[in-house]
Amino acid sequence: MKRAALLPIALLTACAGAPAPQRAPVAPLPAAPRPAVAAPAVAAAQPASAPAELAFVLRIAHPKRTWANAAQLLPSSALVFTMGSTDPTKMLEPAVGPDLAGIVDLDRPIDVAFLGTTGDHAVASLSVAEQEVPRLADRFVLKEIEEHPGLLRVERARNAEPDEEAPPWVCAFDPGERRDGARLLCGEDVEDIEAAAAYLVQVVAREPLDADARIELSERTLRQAVEEASAAGDADEDDGRAGALGEELAAGFLHDIAGLKVDLTWGRADVEVGLTLRFASRRSPLTLALAPAAAQDAAPPPAFFRLPADTAVAFHTQGASRAELAPLREAVFKALRDDMIDEGYDEARLDQVLDRLEALALTGGPLVVGAGANGAAAEKALAAYQRDKGAPRARKAARLALQGWVLASVEEPAQTWISGVKELLQRGDELDRFKRSAPKDGARKDDEDKQHTTHAIVRAPASLPAGTLHVELRSKPLTKDAPPAHTTHLYVVPAGPRTWLGVSEDDAALVARLRVAVDPGRDEGTLGAAPDMDVLRRRGTLAGGLFSLAGLALLAADGDTPEALDEAAKDLAALAALPARGGVATPIAVTSEVLGSGAARVDVRVRLTRAGIQDAIALLAR
Repeated sequence: MKRAALLPIALLTACAGAPAPQRAPVAPLPAAPRPAVAAPAVAAAQPASAPAELAFVLRIAHPKRTWANAAQLLPSSALVFTMGSTDPTKMLEPAVGPDLAGIVDLDRPIDVAFLGTTGDHAVASLSVAEQEVPRLADRFVLKEIEEHPGLLRVERARNAEPDEEAPPWVCAFDPGERRDGARLLCGEDVEDIEAAAAYLVQVVAREPLDADARIELSERTLRQAVEEASAAGDADEDDGRAGALGEELAAGFLHDIAGLKVDLTWGRADVEVGLTLRFASRRSPLTLALAPAAAQDAAPPPAFFRLPADTAVAFHTQGASRAELAPLREAVFKALRDDMIDEGYDEARLDQVLDRLEALALTGGPLVVGAGANGAAAEKALAAYQRDKGAPRARKAARLALQGWVLASVEEPAQTWISGVKELLQRGDELDRFKRSAPKDGARKDDEDKQHTTHAIVRAPASLPAGTLHVELRSKPLTKDAPPAHTTHLYVVPAGPRTWLGVSEDDAALVARLRVAVDPGRDEGTLGAAPDMDVLRRRGTLAGGLFSLAGLALLAADGDTPEALDEAAKDLAALAALPARGGVATPIAVTSEVLGSGAARVDVRVRLTRAGIQDAIALLAR
């Protein structure tokens, strides 16, 4: 009964405030006053410490607007089914009773401390309507909690019937230092209230809240995540050294994190979701790479806006410096070398290949990546396949329609990449020829290869710039469950000081998009000419990009097996049934700042439109 009473308040605080033509003022949070000193001999009061079991804190600046927002996003019937009522005050009644619910001011902040290992019990700090404060003793039977002077437990409402069942949550009043500072603190038991009351009232309520909603993890929760990551750090032997390295990097990254919070802020037509990571240090190679010292006034790489307009998933980054990437680069290539030696590759020849690869990969600097696929063609081909699954031609056409294209750009001369790719192909052939037939004892054993791939350097289309490298990677099946024979096209295209790379099985589609990207005199058909791109032109970002639900689903589908084709058909049908068909582009921006103390902060901001949110809600409801 008590556990179930947590649901209404948790749901009430699950969204951010709703938009309004003129944003109503949020009741100001009082700044933390200087401790009163009665006499020079009396020491200043120390701030309350966080509860020992604190998991995270949820704050809502304006609960009533939160509810209005939920009402706009969900149909009224769905709102009643999900949250029990269309009236936010009614949401509180099952937990605290109608009398206490009636004195809560839902135009002012709510703070909730979630306690326990998983945050499975909570204490809510609710604002009391100012006009109700003088009448609290007249309306309720109050008893001071001996161990916490000034904290008044609510025994019952004075007008309650003798046999009336008490609400499942226990509540207490903290009168506050000002008349408008009274708080109603409610939880599953009085011990939880005693543990969290002072922290919620004296610390959390006084902290500024510059968003409509915020969730902040406690240090205890972060340390617990580090301990769990360390405890689970025994990599599966089948994962080899690369698997162990991944776990080491993740554990080190988590250990560097000193704070994590998620903010939600509502605009007139969209919602901004922010994730802020505070790092105590950048000791981990992964932290160094993901939280670099980015220039605060740098513009996004120009190549990002040269991506084709039909790009479904796009990303750009200023990139970490070569020095910042050095620890990660060294660790990755050492793990790769160890695994490949165990698999039977010749050490001397392997070193030649890895040295050449290391000259191209993780070298620092800007990077742009974009990917897309023809959703309409994929839907049509999958529908034909569903009608005639027995036809090899239908299966091949459906699989090909799902194969999208990927473009990437680096701010490096193309000749570096062209010569590097050619040498890697040549030395890779030698490496394969001298590989031992059986790996060392105890080494990781891969499943039998399902296909055999060869390569050939062929003439590039005349429509691409002179000097373009075109490589065909020709794959043939070796087993019955392997993908059908296919050819993947790799292009390395010069574009002044910049290099474009493209990969796809659909050669015509890939060449068409490379032509758009490398033509400096052509803006039509690029992301730069698309509407609503101003948000992605903001200076000072470390990274940014955009994605859509449909784009992610298309790029995740491979169609290599009949089962995969059936799953892709199901996923695309679900997207087609959404209000906006999953096609809403969602922008993302990342900023990074390295502080003088060696700490760092990374902010990730995602802007969600109402159409995108409604698509996501409809997809989750299926």
